[in-house]
Amino acid sequence: MDFEALKQEYLQCKNCPKLMKSRSQVVFGSGNPNSKILFIGEAPGANEDKQGIPFCGMSGQILTQLLNQVGLSREDIFITNTILCRPEKNRNPDKNEVENCRKRLDHLISIMQPEIIVTIGNFATDRIINKTGVTSIHGQVFKYNNISVVPVIHPANYLYSGRNPVLFNQMLEDFKVIFTLINKKS
Repeated sequence: MDFEALKQEYLQCKNCPKLMKSRSQVVFGSGNPNSKILFIGEAPGANEDKQGIPFCGMSGQILTQLLNQVGLSREDIFITNTILCRPEKNRNPDKNEVENCRKRLDHLISIMQPEIIVTIGNFATDRIINKTGVTSIHGQVFKYNNISVVPVIHPANYLYSGRNPVLFNQMLEDFKVIFTLINKKS
């Protein structure tokens, strides 16, 4: 299966009846599918559900700012989520929903063959490297099937913190780790 076939299959997904009711569309991902850098978030929010693009709201603006500060752009990466449909009222995805999207995410990783996976927040980090507590492991490098994995703090945490500059600087340091990894692999 190639990237486009996987995308078309999951744009029609009906695996989660509750999510089918709460979503307006499946948010597959955006960016460069040939990138060697795959960012994985949690789930689409209200803005993402409306526009069909992951991280297009305020958290996405922070993500883009962090990328730009280390010399990257959204066109240099591919970004998706642990689950592709918006849970009602932005609740946390349940284990069945995460499990239903597991095969799709595994196929995406297999097709893209990224050199670096960046997990954004706890759900993505738990899904890829089976670790929680991203605030204590962010910016460290782990391995998943010989792929470097860097957990990062979700940009929403920065927004919830009242835009704490110390937290932003921590997040920026994590993105510098990603940039250093990219340069080592090129």
